[in-house]
Amino acid sequence: MPYNFHASENGERKHSPPFETSDINEREVDLPKRRFGLFVVIMRGPSTDSILSETPSFPAIPDIIIRTTKELEADLVNDSVADYGSEQDISLWPFHRANANMTISGDEIVRSVDFLNENFEFLNLAKFGPIEDAKIVIIVQVHNRPNYLAYLIESLRHTKGIDEALIVFSHDINVTPVNEMIRNISFARVLQIYYPYNMQIFPHVFPGQDPKDCPEKMGKNAALSSKCKNAEHPDKYGNYRVAKLTQVKHHWWWKMNYVFDGVFDRYGLTDAWVLLLEEDHYVVPDALHVLHNIIQNRNTYCEKCEIISLGFYLKTFSAYGLNIAKLGAHPWYSSKHNMGMAFRRETWMKVKACAEVSLRSPKPSKENGGWGDVRDHALCLANTYPLNKTAHMIPELLELMQSSVHLSTAKVVGTAALE
Repeated sequence: MPYNFHASENGERKHSPPFETSDINEREVDLPKRRFGLFVVIMRGPSTDSILSETPSFPAIPDIIIRTTKELEADLVNDSVADYGSEQDISLWPFHRANANMTISGDEIVRSVDFLNENFEFLNLAKFGPIEDAKIVIIVQVHNRPNYLAYLIESLRHTKGIDEALIVFSHDINVTPVNEMIRNISFARVLQIYYPYNMQIFPHVFPGQDPKDCPEKMGKNAALSSKCKNAEHPDKYGNYRVAKLTQVKHHWWWKMNYVFDGVFDRYGLTDAWVLLLEEDHYVVPDALHVLHNIIQNRNTYCEKCEIISLGFYLKTFSAYGLNIAKLGAHPWYSSKHNMGMAFRRETWMKVKACAEVSLRSPKPSKENGGWGDVRDHALCLANTYPLNKTAHMIPELLELMQSSVHLSTAKVVGTAALE
């Protein structure tokens, strides 16, 4: 499977300017009124070469992406599982109960997780039909907040059209409460995948937080004097990499490639739209109905728009009733339009075409990143592609926790949000 890590080793970022408003006029259109309507041993998967190049479900991809995986595996190959287990509960991973006298390398661990991903049984196919029949693919990025995830799952349960969807839960941690919650879903097709280079398995070696890494706010001069490991590579703000922040970015990029280059090809989902959610989102009952309406009428509403955003960051609800049946067509701006994004594979391929810009490092990023590091690399398209978006004026999903990967604290939207 492709591991498309994108970030720069030297800390430089060259963002193209945002779209000018002349690229697409801001306008509104009316919509129809809403209708709410045991002993475990190491399991080795195929080699990296066969996964990336030979397996029919994973087509040939640029050499730089293959180099990314090979370089990272070279970093991990000499690390043993004993290095990671001191503080993290890894009991659910398949290599945990292997013979205690065995030395399991980081490379073998990653291959074991790859194998699990390749062989996970889709849930509820007997009830809803084969994957090929899915009309929409919903990808949920999951960490370890089961209380929020429970509300998202319950909201999806009551969403009109969810029976026609495939829900892909992409994890960076393997824990029982989250797994049980997902495996008890009975209202849609379900697939679970696990990001292999996660901090649960690799907490103290790269891509986790190496003890020899420079402290985030150390400053380059002090870092060079201290000879900490990544002293030469602060980010564009002068800060050093924090693994728990970069993991969000790396996980996002990996899951997108896994779904579009793996699941889509294997099951022929060429025309399906993908909706991106996170574990702290809450979906209203007609979200998929409204999305379908926009897709069906896209040529009328906004022919050039390639991204549909069901979420919107409202500052006030005073005009809620007036705007309930309106769409807005706007130039792409990530901090406004990054919640509940939906797009097709052809749009993803345009983003992926920026890989040569993004993947200047053959390894996961040494920097912090977030929206400005990965997803905003779509701005490289500004010079070559008309990547526009349609924003629904009234959000079809809400974010239960408002936070930024650039902040040390998160603002929780009161208990009322959960109630």
